[in-house]
Amino acid sequence: MQEPNTDLDLTVNGIRHHGRSVPGDMSLVHFLHEDLGLTGTKIGCSIGECRACTVAVRARPQAPLVTRQACMTSMRHVRGWEVTTVEGLAADGALHPVQQAFLEREAFQCGYCTAGFTVAGSVVVEHAGEDGHAEDGEQRLEETVDTVLGSHVCRCTNYERYRAAVLTAAQSTAPSPTPSPTPDELSPAAPPVTARRAIHRPSRTPALSAADAERLGYTPVFDDPALELIRLLRDGAEIEHSLLVQYLYAAFSIKVPRFADLAGWPSHRYGGRPLHLMGVAIEEMTHLDIVNSLLVALGAAPHLGRQQFPYEQDIYPFDFVLEPLSPHSLAKYVYVEASPSAVDPAQQQTPEDRAFVERLYQVLGSTGPTAPRPNQVGSLYRKVTRVLELLREREPDRLDYVSWFTRLELLREEGESEHFTLFRSMFEGTHPALRDCDDVWNPASPDHPVVPLSHSSGLPPSGSPVPDEPVPALRHIANLHYWAVCMLLDASYRQGMLFHSAARRHMTGPMRSLGTALAQRGEGLPFDAFVAGYAPGLDGAENLRLTHTMVQQIALDQRRYARHLPYDYPANCALETLWELSLVSGGE
Repeated sequence: MQEPNTDLDLTVNGIRHHGRSVPGDMSLVHFLHEDLGLTGTKIGCSIGECRACTVAVRARPQAPLVTRQACMTSMRHVRGWEVTTVEGLAADGALHPVQQAFLEREAFQCGYCTAGFTVAGSVVVEHAGEDGHAEDGEQRLEETVDTVLGSHVCRCTNYERYRAAVLTAAQSTAPSPTPSPTPDELSPAAPPVTARRAIHRPSRTPALSAADAERLGYTPVFDDPALELIRLLRDGAEIEHSLLVQYLYAAFSIKVPRFADLAGWPSHRYGGRPLHLMGVAIEEMTHLDIVNSLLVALGAAPHLGRQQFPYEQDIYPFDFVLEPLSPHSLAKYVYVEASPSAVDPAQQQTPEDRAFVERLYQVLGSTGPTAPRPNQVGSLYRKVTRVLELLREREPDRLDYVSWFTRLELLREEGESEHFTLFRSMFEGTHPALRDCDDVWNPASPDHPVVPLSHSSGLPPSGSPVPDEPVPALRHIANLHYWAVCMLLDASYRQGMLFHSAARRHMTGPMRSLGTALAQRGEGLPFDAFVAGYAPGLDGAENLRLTHTMVQQIALDQRRYARHLPYDYPANCALETLWELSLVSGGE
């Protein structure tokens, strides 16, 4: 299903747009093109790698100006943003200094990438004063230019002209630096403790009545609905995180380029079902966003922890395990994502549906629906909704309940409709990428779409270095990127989604490249859990510093093991993230 609409409140090129709604999963670039008629922002790869769609964003009034890839930014994430496109750079009839420098240096040829380079250059100019006043200001300015422009693709190969023009513009303007805001300044001011207690922490928790328990349909652990919600949502966050990782692992087991449409390269576009595994993984990240955002709204910490694979979770009907795509893994995914009626033999109305369900249970190892443990994933969110209704009765002003009910319904329905339909089509061999194939799930068939993968930890033995060999090096760097994704997501949930784009960039860029390279060697991504957790600091500032340190480790190790990296590995991704983190934390 398509995501419900989200209320629009966005400023583009100085003009505020609000008072109506747009599809929540609509990309920002499509909104700019279709709603505002601003077509200067180009659509290229649709996975955030070519940077033709770059816009400048200030997420909050005091937030630093950064670049964002409009093709990878959903409208549900842009509330309150100030966005500048290439159309908004010129002022009072005068070109922006970067535009003028591009003209004078004849920096562009075909011009398709020029808008992205121009907007990125304007962000460099915005921050030029911060580098220019340091003792090594010239060197730091050049490093900033290389970081911000380094991921942009120019098929005409005019990189040096673009770089020189942006440097010229930055050197000629060099605005006075403004202090980087602290994380506390970027976060909304906390309400007084007394007010927070009055609204969110009742002095006495009423005991749960028998009528309340009957309405909930189960016996909760806690009488306080907020505490019970936090307990349920932490289970939900762990499941969504583990599903995301399972589906990503399966995507890298697909033979590409022949079955690229099954794996999910090149893109996941808004406005339709995710027709591939990467699309489902991205939607699982959205589900993780919903669950963790509700945790934060309740005053709890986001939860990105999980156990080391393989492991058992009592709500999920199978062990969580990383494995290549197969009839058995697909049968599990179908069963888990399905609504209860979709896999109940007694409720099937057509011969095709009855045959499908019979085959499903045969593959799962039983001819009846009692073999797997009960599937409680969908019921988990039904419980969450009922507990949220009880919380609304007790504390009606605590949350925007209508919005949360809508988002939770989206989460549940998306799995039971979109994801179920996708996995069923793969299981039955009717997916568009498989329709011209014969005997696809026979490993001996030339049309078999999967390469066998072995799963091993990327962690070296305690006290031992990472071997300077291709597979251990690739596993190690993949782990670093995965841990960085989790740390960036945690920081993003706590700070108004500031780092969500960076987290997705690491997933669809370096992790995609490393996963493909490992699969060519018969290995899967390790996805080791980080034992220190993803918010190991004492406070927000320390967590940002540690996230910066994790990404810095990526930058160090990708140089250390450069000879083992695949040709399409985007080394600039880590440098770009370091720059964005430094703008917020004031780090070096």
